[in-house]
Amino acid sequence: MKRKKSILLVLVGLLVILLMLCGIYHRSIALSLDNLTVEHYADPAVDPWDGGKAYLNIPYADLSESEYLNLYLPDGVENPPLYVLIHGGGFIAGTAETRQTQLMYRYFRDHGYAVATVNYRLAQEAPFPAAIEDCKAAIRFLRANAEEYGYNAERIALFGESAGGYLATMCAFTNDGVFHDLPFIGQTDENDPSARVDVLVDYYPFVSLTGLDADLKEIGCAKLFFKLANSWANGKLDGYEDFASCWLRKNISEMTAEERQIADPFWYLEKNGAELQDLAVWLIHGDADITVPIPSSNRLYASMEKILDPQRLVYRVVPHMGHASDPLYADTVLREIEAWMAAQRDR
Repeated sequence: MKRKKSILLVLVGLLVILLMLCGIYHRSIALSLDNLTVEHYADPAVDPWDGGKAYLNIPYADLSESEYLNLYLPDGVENPPLYVLIHGGGFIAGTAETRQTQLMYRYFRDHGYAVATVNYRLAQEAPFPAAIEDCKAAIRFLRANAEEYGYNAERIALFGESAGGYLATMCAFTNDGVFHDLPFIGQTDENDPSARVDVLVDYYPFVSLTGLDADLKEIGCAKLFFKLANSWANGKLDGYEDFASCWLRKNISEMTAEERQIADPFWYLEKNGAELQDLAVWLIHGDADITVPIPSSNRLYASMEKILDPQRLVYRVVPHMGHASDPLYADTVLREIEAWMAAQRDR
């Protein structure tokens, strides 16, 4: 009998502790459940496409085998508009054919767009600003070769998600005076077009180099849950404190303001704002994101509203949606983006 009572007391004690932990971490648990229970679409298998032509593994620069892109051209569309996609992966993972880029391009290539997916050098191969230089070289290569492949590159739409959102944002906010040193294949003094883009589709972009702890606190997420959500990166950061620090090859917390400035999208937005008045931006973020917390996108949108043309900005906050969740790529969402992009071309 005494043994049974002891066991019962232990169980009651464990239950009390569990209830206390649930009380303390109730918001973190709710956010985690939003991430874990989100609808998951069928895998977008990489299979032959019968809707047009696919040009795979096109090298756009010759510094690395990582510098290639895949290009999809739809049948029956003369001179289709060009949509360039930059994948995420925390600067340390991913390829031109990640799940998210496939969910995006499979819709747009089937709706009359020429779509290019860009592969770039990851942090393990080359530090900042290599990936930005790669993406801008890819854009210039695509613009220089528009006639050869048969798409319209006068106005380019650029998509990025997560770390790819950072890269896309940096491409959109910077001019040809920076991150322009990498020559693309076929570049000459007479053939070096601009890397300027006209439309930025920004999916839960990683744009804030600092302030993670404050952002997690704002959404009610304990740092422990952030670490658990991103545990896939354990052992891949080469001893640096976070993804961006690994790519920058120095912990951001140890950088001076001047060192952070050259990698800060907000600084380029303020510096080049007068040149960006024709830039249209679609920004989308789930409010249950515990990898890139939504306050960073809130700040980005608030900054863009002050500097860019507010009539050309859209910000969609998706309730109960986590990082890179499949429903962010639902046809209903992409159809809205498609209509908005068409309206930007008509302006």
